[in-house]
Amino acid sequence: MFPIVLHEELSPGVHRMSVKAPEVARKCGPGQFVIVIIDEKGERIPFTVSGWDTAAKTVDFVYVEVGKSTRQLAGLKPGDNLAHLVGPLGRAAEIDRFGHVVAVASGYGIAAIVPVLDALRAKGNRVTTILQAPDVERIFGRSALERSSDRLILAAGENGPDMTASATFPLRRLLADHRGSPVDRVIVMGSICLMRIISEMTRPYGVRTMVHLTPLMVDGTGMCGACRLSVDGNNRFACVHGPEFDGHKVTGWDVLMARRCTYSDESVLRQGFQCRGCSQW
Repeated sequence: MFPIVLHEELSPGVHRMSVKAPEVARKCGPGQFVIVIIDEKGERIPFTVSGWDTAAKTVDFVYVEVGKSTRQLAGLKPGDNLAHLVGPLGRAAEIDRFGHVVAVASGYGIAAIVPVLDALRAKGNRVTTILQAPDVERIFGRSALERSSDRLILAAGENGPDMTASATFPLRRLLADHRGSPVDRVIVMGSICLMRIISEMTRPYGVRTMVHLTPLMVDGTGMCGACRLSVDGNNRFACVHGPEFDGHKVTGWDVLMARRCTYSDESVLRQGFQCRGCSQW
């Protein structure tokens, strides 16, 4: 059993949970994920690790209420237990001294990208982060991103100072600003639509763009093949070969997005999952 140490709501429908998991905390790397099973009859749910504490022996993750299992998870409180927590799974993000790194984060990625940013800055990189949210009321994690970035740009609706409707606008300005600090690398965590759009935007600039893919997943160890994707025309599994991939080499975006929407309500798809003009966050 894995005791819940902390459980808080960050914004409507978005929660952060901290769980006692000594062995997982001891081995975690930025960008890796865990699989959680709430009870003995529960399904396996993958969550990207948003933080860990080796001294406290805890692992943190952020999740969004989207279905039965995450609603059940939202009903738990500190002192309750998770039946299973397996990890860390996947490969850690590539960390090196690249120069000026621009990170784009939305949804769960706002919290999950923090360990990656911390590791990049520890290597001497300059980090500019673009936080995208559908509106000002649903911004969370701002203080953590400010601590982990040299500069934070908010892209949340149309209200407030220095805010734009989409992360693509400030990113385009940064890519085109050759007189300032050229962008050497882009990292994206968030919706698959956002990762695709950003990857296509950066391609003409020749800036390597790493995306953290979140396809449907079952076992998380490469046995089921549910998270397969096409990279450079070859089949890869997000759970063992990723979740970080070069966005310019991902060749199966349409399939990825179609499978990601498999269990979504049709009305939700029409409103929030309109690919290429995607407002899903």
